[in-house]
Amino acid sequence: MREEPKMVMDDYQNSNLRMAKELSNVILGDLEINQLPISQILMKAKRLARMLHDSDAQKWLDYEIMGYPVVFDPNELGSCKKYYTSDRPVIRDEKTRRPHSIGLPHLESYINSTKIESVAKIGANESQKMQILNKHHELVNDFERLKTTIHNYITEVNISLSVGDFAEDIFEDTRLAADKFIRENCPRAGEQLLEINERMRYFDPESYAQALAAVQKILVIVADTLVPPGEKIYRDKKGHERSIEPNQYLNRIFSYIEQNSGNDPVVSMIESEMAYIFAKAEHPHEKTKVLHERVSKEDVELAIIHMYLVIGEIAKIRKIETIYLKTPPSNSYSASPKLSPPNLE
Repeated sequence: MREEPKMVMDDYQNSNLRMAKELSNVILGDLEINQLPISQILMKAKRLARMLHDSDAQKWLDYEIMGYPVVFDPNELGSCKKYYTSDRPVIRDEKTRRPHSIGLPHLESYINSTKIESVAKIGANESQKMQILNKHHELVNDFERLKTTIHNYITEVNISLSVGDFAEDIFEDTRLAADKFIRENCPRAGEQLLEINERMRYFDPESYAQALAAVQKILVIVADTLVPPGEKIYRDKKGHERSIEPNQYLNRIFSYIEQNSGNDPVVSMIESEMAYIFAKAEHPHEKTKVLHERVSKEDVELAIIHMYLVIGEIAKIRKIETIYLKTPPSNSYSASPKLSPPNLE
């Protein structure tokens, strides 16, 4: 019964990120078209920062809206310090008479009051008009320069959200491929997927440990499907000897991927991913305080991601065999007819 709040929260977070991305697109358009007062754009930017729980940006945008205090340390802005520049117009505080930097809306109001049509109304002489217009051009340059910092922030947020969507799509494709491989080649592992889903509903170390054990069991089943255990030694491409005995699940999966994948960097990455999973779950599952402290929600989530990446790569190999090579999947050691078995000693 605990799953419903989590599902609702996940849906809310996904919806919030989608809305944030849409809002960032709108703000970029506002900044580039120059049709709205800067105060309205800054309020939208502050709303975006609030949606992303970016407290540093909220503080920085507050200063841009209201003006900076007389005593100001840029380090207060944290991650948004890079967007602040001290080279900006200042005015004197009405009470202390000390200078402080003005915000963008205040600067925009000065620009509007020094336009040609505004200057003509005050009855200034030619010399005064020239001084005011020169100042106007300086203020416009300052305004555009400072507005660029807002544009930079929104652009970086937009890129981050876009890359997040892209990465999510890539992982979703990998997950679907891995699920299909499990369903078609080792359905017993599907039971462990259900176990993971069940265990992750409960927010306690015991359940996390059980979920992590289920992740390991899935890879054990996959190893038995790909490379039946043997009593020999497998020599990898680097010349290292690896046992493929029944309890050496990692070595058996690694031997299959190394023999059937031509992408050496991916092979090395997958070995690290499997090592992470097995290192976390290498001890027998016991209800001990030490184990509870070892396994966290983040540990399990990372293990699940690594598991899907490993099985996703295996699924790609099988896809090449069955679709491109037109060969049926095999449970023998050499799954691909184009590749010879590894050297065994």
